[in-house]
Amino acid sequence: MRLHKYLAHLDAKLRALADVIVNVSIQQDIDANLGRGFIKGRITFLDGSVLEFSEQLPTKRKKFRFHYMDEHNDLILRWDSAPHYRNLSTFPFHQHTPQGVQEHPDVTLLEVLDKIEAMIGSSLCGKGGVPTPAQ
Repeated sequence: MRLHKYLAHLDAKLRALADVIVNVSIQQDIDANLGRGFIKGRITFLDGSVLEFSEQLPTKRKKFRFHYMDEHNDLILRWDSAPHYRNLSTFPFHQHTPQGVQEHPDVTLLEVLDKIEAMIGSSLCGKGGVPTPAQ
């Protein structure tokens, strides 16, 4: 996906998640002339969970770190492309869980936000399928 399209999709995704996001901080270092860049930031969700991330763009370069943790800073999931765990079939891509490291294909921030949305939706939704207000 081209850089400007990816960033537009990211902006749209963040707007769509506005009901479950408490705070967003994103730094962008974009060179539009070269069509590449780097984004990093932190997103805090309504349930207290946090996503810290960095992603090199365009996404075809596949350098990323998406660290998702609960309100106590305990790991929920982390996806990254650090070149260790050479024994995994998805090397260098992998996922960290509280139980250990697993094979996982490469992902983008957009895909990670989709996964988090599904996790938060299942934990925050009331009987009507709508996130319940924070007390």
